[in-house]
Amino acid sequence: MKKIFIGLLSVFFVLPLLSQHFIGLHKDAVIKEVKANNKNFLIDNSTVNNTYKYLKYIDKNNDQTLLVFLSETDICTATKLMSDYSNLDIAKKDLNARCKKQGKDKWTYNVNGTVYLVKLKKEEWFFTIFTSKK
Repeated sequence: MKKIFIGLLSVFFVLPLLSQHFIGLHKDAVIKEVKANNKNFLIDNSTVNNTYKYLKYIDKNNDQTLLVFLSETDICTATKLMSDYSNLDIAKKDLNARCKKQGKDKWTYNVNGTVYLVKLKKEEWFFTIFTSKK
């Protein structure tokens, strides 16, 4: 029963975030989108990184972190979702359903004529999904 419940949570909280496209949006629009469509994610201002300009979100269960990388003019250039392995299967199913497979753990999708690359990388304790322009 616990596995079913966790699976349902993944459908409601992982899939909407994966399917959202933030690249090209201004920082304010990203904040508005996450707040409206991903109520499980809260902005985290606890760390400062002088190398990268980004927004950081952590889900209420503390098993997912989203980084939204920004340009100097506050436009989203890439995203990185770090997640617990309990979400891996549902994330791969979503990527396979909405993107074109380009090899092992790589996908592409098109928005208004621009092609985006999605890479899934398995780390020791978590996996990451990095999205950027191709």
